Amino acid sequence: MLDTVSRGLVAERMTGQDRPIRTDFNPDASWFASPRPTFGRSALALRIGPLRFALEGLSDRQRDRFAGQYLPFLDPGPGTPDLTLRMTRAGVDAFLVQQAGGSEVYRMPARRDGEARRWWSYEFAGTLAGDRRHAELALVEEEGARFDRGSENFLRALTAEFILERGGLLLHGAAVVRRGRAYVFFGPSGSGKTTVTRLSPADLVLSDDLTLLVREEGGYRAAGIPFGMAHHHVPDSNEAFPIAGMHRLVQSMDVRRERVTGAAAMAEVIASLPFVLQEGEDPRSPMENAARLLAEVPLWRLHFREDDAFWGVVEEH
Repeated sequence: MLDTVSRGLVAERMTGQDRPIRTDFNPDASWFASPRPTFGRSALALRIGPLRFALEGLSDRQRDRFAGQYLPFLDPGPGTPDLTLRMTRAGVDAFLVQQAGGSEVYRMPARRDGEARRWWSYEFAGTLAGDRRHAELALVEEEGARFDRGSENFLRALTAEFILERGGLLLHGAAVVRRGRAYVFFGPSGSGKTTVTRLSPADLVLSDDLTLLVREEGGYRAAGIPFGMAHHHVPDSNEAFPIAGMHRLVQSMDVRRERVTGAAAMAEVIASLPFVLQEGEDPRSPMENAARLLAEVPLWRLHFREDDAFWGVVEEH
């Protein structure tokens, strides 16, 4: 399933020109249980849709960078966070190793150790405690591209995990707000998600790669997440907007759409859920959430070409 996440994982394919050939280090339960120092004593809080994450153990520079980068998603209000994430120094220079010569799909294994949930990749190893209130993220570098990539990818995985508990989903899709309603466009890498957002310059773009589908009283809403879209732009708003429809993108010379229902619609949504359907994971929660979503929100297969004519089709009532 991770193969489908494209630039939502910041780098789908990574070149191996600057990495020596070594052996992967897959951390075991004892490694995760070992104490590690934090980067500093600074902290900040983020609100992503209905989710509230508190980040602790940051250096002052890291705090300032996060605050500037994720400004619309800072959460200054009182209240208990859904999750407190402690940032620590990994003490190793890599976990998974990118082999020299060629490229490979970005790898991010996951497993359960008892009640705890673990993820790791090239530049980080993270754990979600069994109480689901505390997590730790160990990073191989204090700043730079590997710090950014590791912290963003772990926060994406946590967002996908926690939104399930609220009846929602993290979808590999773009979302554009027009006249107060969100239009969701999704599909695999290369299907045209970023193209759709580029062809909508006057509209609010919530995401061009990963969109939060939030279940609220009165229906489903779409919200962006702050973790660098494919063209590395953080949304200007952390608001959620009612969903007008979901559109599975198909590049074509024609501009038209047809309704997709039943098992075919479910298959399209499930194929676009990163992180939560890896081998060994229980598929019931994401599938139940997807079924509820499809009972309320129409799904269409949208054939479009590289111009904005598709808006005349998707805004039809």
